[in-house]
Amino acid sequence: MLAGPGAALIRAASDLLPDPGRSINSITKGLGVSPGTVYDHIPDLREVRAGAVPHQLEAPTK
Repeated sequence: MLAGPGAALIRAASDLLPDPGRSINSITKGLGVSPGTVYDHIPDLREVRAGAVPHQLEAPTK
């Protein structure tokens, strides 16, 4: 799991991805990261686009 500022960027990207009016490229450009970064850390982009939370972003269980 990613930690620190990188995690915040990935979380921000995941918050924006469900919006059908935003492309991956526009989101990553706005965040200052490459599309590859998002694909590397959120491999389940179809789930995110559908509004689901992929397991990579779920809160850790105790």
